[in-house]
Amino acid sequence: MRKSLALTLSAGLLLALAGCSTSPAAPDCSAAAVSGESSSTVTASGDFGADPEASFPSPLVPASVERSALIEGDGAVVGSGSTVNVSYAAYDGETGAAVGSVQTGLIVVNDGLPGGLLDGLLCTTAGERVAIALPNEQAAEVVTGAPGSIVMVFDVIDVYPSAASGTLQSGASGFPSVVRDANGRPGVNISGEAPTEAKATTLIAGDGAEIAEGDTVLVQSLAVSYSTGDVLSTTWDGSPQLWLMSDDATQTQGSSQPAGVTPFLVGQTVGSQVLIVIPGESDGDATAYVVDVLGVLPAS
Repeated sequence: MRKSLALTLSAGLLLALAGCSTSPAAPDCSAAAVSGESSSTVTASGDFGADPEASFPSPLVPASVERSALIEGDGAVVGSGSTVNVSYAAYDGETGAAVGSVQTGLIVVNDGLPGGLLDGLLCTTAGERVAIALPNEQAAEVVTGAPGSIVMVFDVIDVYPSAASGTLQSGASGFPSVVRDANGRPGVNISGEAPTEAKATTLIAGDGAEIAEGDTVLVQSLAVSYSTGDVLSTTWDGSPQLWLMSDDATQTQGSSQPAGVTPFLVGQTVGSQVLIVIPGESDGDATAYVVDVLGVLPAS
């Protein structure tokens, strides 16, 4: 099986009152894969975050998706909708040979992933190395033309939540109202006249790292028109986005990052939700952006 690793991530591979608090619900782990006779035979001696140098007795023929922890993690738990920063390698279950090279990137753990990977990554933790054994039906969704099983070894380097969490703020007056569902997904109720100057207010104050100019930030965002009340864009139906904290248009050109948001996000903290209003080109129009700051990516 000498195929190029081709994860079907549905755009998941990349590049939600003062004194009260909000935090994500505990992940539902009922669908998570469990250890079995196949996955428990996998060993890996390589450094964490590098080539795992995995080995196992072959042929390995799991009857269903199995996963076993090779290194235990003690960080944040991966839930449905989490984004994970991972290093991973794939191996032919028939021969034990590596398929392609070691890969790194961001993966969104949601229904856009092949089912075997979704069940295999769900409820892992940051710092964990996990071996996932995939039978042919699931293997073929990950490696094009896979004739048999595959084994994948993931190092879960970082876990980012799907929505903001922290201390709820009352927010400043003169802004649209924002509501959230049980998963933290926001909705915006537009009222009043469109502002003539850009402004922002913090709706949830996170307790994570402070955002600095030049940082690459993982965000969820919702944009709503003042004039129509329509949703102009949202990441909540797909995957979070990476925004560069720069006002230099040459650096952000081609990205989906709205112009003018950076000054209102620099100095905020991870876990925060910020409501930013940017006037439009015509009088009486503006756009309200609800931005959930999920994390800051480490420098390359």
